[in-house]
Amino acid sequence: MATCVTRMGWRASAGTWKSSSISQKTLLNAHVYPSAPNSIISHTQRRSLFVLPFGLDIGLVGYAAYYLTKLKKPEPENVISIFGPDPWGKESQYKPEKVVRCIAHRGAALDAPENTMEALKYCVEHDCNIIELDVRASRDGKLVLLHDEGLERLTGTDISSIRTVDWDRIKDIDVGATHPNRKQFKDVRLCLLDDALDYLLANNVKVIIDVKGEDKQVIAGVLSAYATRPSLYQHAAVTCFNPFVLYQIRRSNPDIVGALSYRPYCFSSQDYDAEKGPNNPRFGENLAIHGALRLADAVHALLWRWAARWCAVSAVLLHKDIVSPSEIHYWRWLGIRCAGWCVNRPLEKLYWRGVLKSPYLANTLLGEPDVEGKRPEKELSNDRPGPLVDKLLEPERKMSSGQN
Repeated sequence: MATCVTRMGWRASAGTWKSSSISQKTLLNAHVYPSAPNSIISHTQRRSLFVLPFGLDIGLVGYAAYYLTKLKKPEPENVISIFGPDPWGKESQYKPEKVVRCIAHRGAALDAPENTMEALKYCVEHDCNIIELDVRASRDGKLVLLHDEGLERLTGTDISSIRTVDWDRIKDIDVGATHPNRKQFKDVRLCLLDDALDYLLANNVKVIIDVKGEDKQVIAGVLSAYATRPSLYQHAAVTCFNPFVLYQIRRSNPDIVGALSYRPYCFSSQDYDAEKGPNNPRFGENLAIHGALRLADAVHALLWRWAARWCAVSAVLLHKDIVSPSEIHYWRWLGIRCAGWCVNRPLEKLYWRGVLKSPYLANTLLGEPDVEGKRPEKELSNDRPGPLVDKLLEPERKMSSGQN
C-alpha cells in the first residue's frame, strides 16, 4: 500500500514537472512564433519609462539647464559708469552731459589709423569719452589691438595671421601706411592692450574691449587686465560676437560688464547692409558649405537673443540696419542697453540721437555736435568736406542737442 502511494506521488510530481517545462518552453517560444494561440502565450506586465510627447522632456531639461547655468549680472553702478545713464530715463534729463552718445569705433578709424595709440590720442583730444578697441593675441601671447586676423589690409604685407608671428616681428611695422590721413599720421605702430588701457585710464576714458579670436590666450589676457587694474570694472566692458567666449570670460569673473555683438548672416557672409543684404560670401564657390553656413545663420538668428540673456549681458551692439525703436524698447524692457554700429553719416547720427535716443559706434567724430561745437568755425569750413551739408543740418543739430 505504501509502495503504491509512493509511486502515485512520483507520477504526480513528474507530471507537474513536465507541465512546468512545457510552460517555460511556451514562454520562450512566444516571441519566436507570434501566431501561437492566445491561450498558450502568457502575457507579463513590464515597467516602462514615461515619455513626454514631442520631445517635451528634452525641452524641459534644456530649459532647466539654461537657467541653472545662466550667469548673474554685474553691479548696476558699473554699467552706469561705463554706458552712462539711460537716455530714456529721468537721470539723462538732469545730467545730459553724462549720456553716452558716440562711441569711437576702433578709435575713430576713418579719422586716424585704427586701434593705434595715435587714434586714442586723437579721441582724447576731441573729448570723446568712450572708445571701442579690438584685441587679438600674437604667437607669444601678447594682446595686440587689431581687428583683422592679419596685416594685409593695413600694411600691404603678407602676414595673414598674427597668431603665427611673435610681437617683436610686427611691432615696428607701419600700420598707417594705407590710411586716408597718412600724411598727418606717420610711422604709426601697433599698440598693446596694456599700453592702451593705461593711457585711457589715465585720461578717464571708458573703453569697450572687442575680443577677436577664440584662443585661451586672449581670454586669459583680458581676465589678467582686470585683475591688475581694479578700476577697469567701472571703466571697461567686454564684447564679442561669440557668446561662448563671452560666457567663459564672465563665468570666470561675473563682475565684468559684458556686451554681445550681432549682425545677420555673420557665418556665411563677410558684409551686410540693408540695401544689398548679405554680400561677399565666405565660401561662395562651394554651394554645400555656403548652404550649411546659411543654415547656421538661421539658427543664430533664432538663438542670439537667448544667448545674450544667458551671458547676462548689460548691452548689445547691433548692426545699425537692423535696429528699430521696437528693438531698442525690447532691450530696454530687459534692462539692457542697445547700441548700433557703424553710424557715420551726420544725418544718421541725428536720427540716433533724436529719435532712437541710443548710443552708436562711429568711425568718425565729424558730425558730432559735442565735438564740432568746440572747433573753430574756420577749421570746420576748411579741413573737411561737406560745409553745405553742415549748414543745412545746423537747425537739426541744435534741436537734437536741445532734446538730449
